[in-house]
Amino acid sequence: MRPRVSIGLPVYNGERFLLNALTRLVEQEFEDFELIISDNASTDRTPEICRMFAQREPRIRYVRNAVNIGLGANHNRTFELSRGEFFKWVAHDDDYPPAMLARFVRALEESPPSVGVVYSRCEYIDECGHVVGADSDEVDMNDPWPHKRLGHLLWNVHMWNSVYGLIRSDVLRQTRLHGHYPKADQVLLAELAMLGVFVELPEPLLRIRRHPGRTFTANKTSKALREIFTPGRSHRYVPVGITARMAFELVRSALLVPPLLRDKILCTAIALAVPQWRSFKAFGGRQRRKLFPKSANGQL
Repeated sequence: MRPRVSIGLPVYNGERFLLNALTRLVEQEFEDFELIISDNASTDRTPEICRMFAQREPRIRYVRNAVNIGLGANHNRTFELSRGEFFKWVAHDDDYPPAMLARFVRALEESPPSVGVVYSRCEYIDECGHVVGADSDEVDMNDPWPHKRLGHLLWNVHMWNSVYGLIRSDVLRQTRLHGHYPKADQVLLAELAMLGVFVELPEPLLRIRRHPGRTFTANKTSKALREIFTPGRSHRYVPVGITARMAFELVRSALLVPPLLRDKILCTAIALAVPQWRSFKAFGGRQRRKLFPKSANGQL
C-alpha cells in the first residue's frame, strides 16, 4: 500500500548522530510513512546502525550505494525511490520533535493545491542537543505570481530550513531536483517557489544540530565542496566559481520551470537582478562596517 508520506534520509559516515535521528523518526506521532535511507558508501558504523533499524522497523527501506555518488545525487536517490503523496528530506544529524510530521501533514492537507511546501521555524541545537537559538528563512508568500514568490525567496533565504519542509511529490517531480554542485539547494528552492506557494508554521518543528563535523562546516574550500558533490572529480579544471555556477543554474531554472512564457520572462529578470542586488547591499554593509565600526554597532 502506498504510504501517505515518504521521508528521504541521505547519509554518509553519520554514525555519531544517526542513532538519535532514526529513533526520533520512528517515534513520530504520524505513522503512515516510509523512511528511505540511502547510504552513500559509508565506511563507519552507518550500515550496521541502518540495518539494525531496518530489520525491526518495516517502514524503513535501507539501500547502500556501491560507491559515493555525491551529496546531491544521494539526496535525489531517496526521492526517486519514494512512493508517498508527500515527501520530506531529513538530515542524519538533526533532531525531530514527535509532532513534526503530524503537524506538517495536517497543514498541507488543509492547504489549497497551490501550496507546494509547508515548513517551520527551526531551533539550533549543539552537539549535546541543547537549544542555542532559533531562526527561519521566512520565505512564505501567498502570491499567485511566480516571479514575486521567487523574488521574495531569493531576497530572504539564508538558512535553507524550507528545503526540509514537507513537499508535494507531484510538485517536486516538476523540478530538476538537487544539482551536482554546491548551493544547488538554493536553485531547487527557487524552482519550488516558481511552482507553488510556501507556508511557514510558527512553531519550531525541526532542530538543526550545529557541530564541527557538519558538511558545510567541515568543508570550507571550493575544492572540498566540489568533492562532496562530485567525488573524485574535484581536481578537474572548473571555468566558473561556485557562486557563478549557482547564478547560471538559477537563470536556467527560470527559463525552464515556469510553464507560461510570461512567467519565464519575469522570473528570468528576477533571477538576474535580485541576487546581484542582494550581493551589492551586503557588500555595502561590509564596507560601512569597516569605515564606521562604531556607527555600525549603534555607538554613534
